[in-house]
Order: sequence, then C-alpha cells, then structure tokens
Amino acid sequence: MRGTIILNADVLRSQGKSLAAHASDLSSAASQAQVNMPASAFGYLNAYLPGPCNALASRSADLLNAASDLLDAMGKGVDGVLKSFENIEAEAVAILDGYEP
Repeated sequence: MRGTIILNADVLRSQGKSLAAHASDLSSAASQAQVNMPASAFGYLNAYLPGPCNALASRSADLLNAASDLLDAMGKGVDGVLKSFENIEAEAVAILDGYEP
C-alpha cells in the first residue's frame, strides 16, 4: 500500500513555533521547581520534610529540563524539515520556470 505525504509550510512553521514556546514554558517551570526549602519550612517537628521535598523538586526540575530539551530538539527538527521543503520547492520552481517560453 502506498501513502501520500503532504507538507504544508504554514503548518510546519506553526508547529515549530508551538514546540519552541512549550519548551520555553517547561524550562521556566524547571527553574521554579529548583528552589530549595529551608530546614525550618515546616517547623521543627516536621524538619524531616524539606529534604525529601527538595529531592522531589530537584528530580521534577530534571524531568522538566529533559522534556524541554526534547521539545527544543523536535522544534529544530521541524524547522529543518521546513527549510528542506522550502529549498526543494524553490528548486522545483526554478526548473519549471526554465520551461516557460
């Protein structure tokens, strides 16, 4: 079975911008998650809580950064496809223009 691939420059451009925006949002969230709580954050009776909470926040920040990096790479890939598509389209137009009288 044979399939068809249709590339739409406007859709690719929109996807690239969307991925970049979401990568930025995740990066911002990661920086906010990296704030450590002091040992006295929950009072002296619950002084054991900030350690695990800080560890969880640190791991969450790591995961958010990884997701941001992934979205950034995906955005660059979409941008690369768009540039390649535009180059192929420009070459095709130039060849076809050569056939015009």
